[in-house]
Amino acid sequence: MTLIAENQEVKIYQHNTVSGLIIVYQFKNGELSFGADKASTLNRFEKTQVYKAICKVLTHKI
Repeated sequence: MTLIAENQEVKIYQHNTVSGLIIVYQFKNGELSFGADKASTLNRFEKTQVYKAICKVLTHKI
């Protein structure tokens, strides 16, 4: 996962998966949001251990 942008309100990360690109938004208030070009890519990603690990790591980073 690579940090691609950051400002006072949000950090934006990019994560490459086999099925496509996932964008992770980490807001200052601790909220995480995920995006992808295709809903199917995001749906598959949310079922993985990598998704769980990213959530765990980023929610403890703020």
